[in-house]
Amino acid sequence: MKHFKNQQGYALVIVLLIVVLFLSMSATFIAGSLNHAKQEQTVDVTNHAVAAAEMGTLYFTSDFERELKMLKQEMSDQTQLKLNALIDCIKYPLGTACDTEAERIQWEEKIDADMKALYIERIMAKIEELKEQIGIKTVPFSEEQIDYSVLDLKAIQLNKDKKDTALPSVSDKEVTSIEIEMEVQGTSEEMLKQLVATFFVSIPDSFLNADESIKVDTILITQDEDITYEKIFTLVPPTRSCTDLLTSVVDQTATAPYECAAAAGEDLKDFIQLIKSKSLDPADFRVYTNDFKDYVCDKNCNNLNFEGINLVVQQNDAAASNNMNNLINANLIINGKLDAGNNLINLGKNGVKQTIIVKELTVDVNIKNMYYTNFLILGYNTPIENPKIANIDWKNHIEISNYSRLCLDIDRIDSADLKRLSQEIEFSESGALSYFSIDPNKVFELKTSTNADRTVKIGGVTHKMTDLYVQREDTYSTFLENCGVVLKNTSTLPLDVSVPNPIDTDIDLEIEY
Repeated sequence: MKHFKNQQGYALVIVLLIVVLFLSMSATFIAGSLNHAKQEQTVDVTNHAVAAAEMGTLYFTSDFERELKMLKQEMSDQTQLKLNALIDCIKYPLGTACDTEAERIQWEEKIDADMKALYIERIMAKIEELKEQIGIKTVPFSEEQIDYSVLDLKAIQLNKDKKDTALPSVSDKEVTSIEIEMEVQGTSEEMLKQLVATFFVSIPDSFLNADESIKVDTILITQDEDITYEKIFTLVPPTRSCTDLLTSVVDQTATAPYECAAAAGEDLKDFIQLIKSKSLDPADFRVYTNDFKDYVCDKNCNNLNFEGINLVVQQNDAAASNNMNNLINANLIINGKLDAGNNLINLGKNGVKQTIIVKELTVDVNIKNMYYTNFLILGYNTPIENPKIANIDWKNHIEISNYSRLCLDIDRIDSADLKRLSQEIEFSESGALSYFSIDPNKVFELKTSTNADRTVKIGGVTHKMTDLYVQREDTYSTFLENCGVVLKNTSTLPLDVSVPNPIDTDIDLEIEY
């Protein structure tokens, strides 16, 4: 049989064509797959960058919230420390800074305002600490190529209407919240993504909780609302010595106002220092003496500081050595005449209100430069059929100035002295005169020697000096109260003190992609 072996290579060509076709198709599929894989890798990297930015947002806000929770406890402790100062003031003996309800309310309001200011200050300090992290990358996982960082940080203090309190156009500057806007960047394999996180920190309305107040027992010294002449000048001196009294006060067996009689050889200045050494208030003590110069004055009666103590001089005549100048912090009652020597100058110059009560007054030369002093001349309470008239005597000059007030019971003072006073007395710097008379037709007016009204021009307009500087009081108790006379009663009362209010440290978070 004859075989033909020459097929001219057709089979080989067909096989090669098929191989080329399959290779072309495979390359197309491979290219598509590689392109799809690359797209998926890009999406994954982008998602990782977004996730990194979210992770950074949660990290920084959570860390800030953690700081706020720590600050919450610190603020509670600080509030309690401030309240403890108020409690210490209220506890026996009751301090002068908290012996009225208005002062205690004001104290708590100041605590509230101080704590709010401190809380805002501390939050802003935390924000400044967070700003120090701007541009610093945080790598959460060392094996992964991701990181996050803060790009920018802004803080705005807002009022209840969500308006920026820093803007001049905003009238309500009370901060009720702080808006913090933080731009965070996440990185994954050099792919960058930014998010803007805005969160709000609320500022409490109050750091004190009045509904959860505690009771603090105290000895409360109250003002006698019905003061009379008799109550001032018929104060009965006690038999208890000042040394014995102070021991009883410290042992809490005595009640305020504390009264004692000065003994021979004792000294007012030394007694005041003893009172202060026991952390007591000299203003709660009333001391009686029969010897003004020996008990009160040293070499002379100048530059005396009573530290608020009440001194009652139980004698007909209290004489000062040469002068009685620069007396401050005094509550002085002289049951008779004060003979001040040559001058009575610069009373109350430290700016603390003081009260001096006498029945009559003699000054050899001048009465002037009186500061923050209520000076009362009340006369004698003697029978109508045999009255003893009080005198006001000075030689050269008398001036009431610098928020001082001269107070006169004109029914008990010599009319000739009152006439001279009306002609010569001068007023300056809010100085004034108050007077009382039981007779509605009896008046005290500032007159010239010819009995004309004394006048003064203000802004080109003429005014009667009486209208500007003299005030008639309708009742005796009002007269005494307006002239600074205070007599005290005492009682033991429980007083309310607020407790710290818990602070909400939750953060309202908004994220903008």
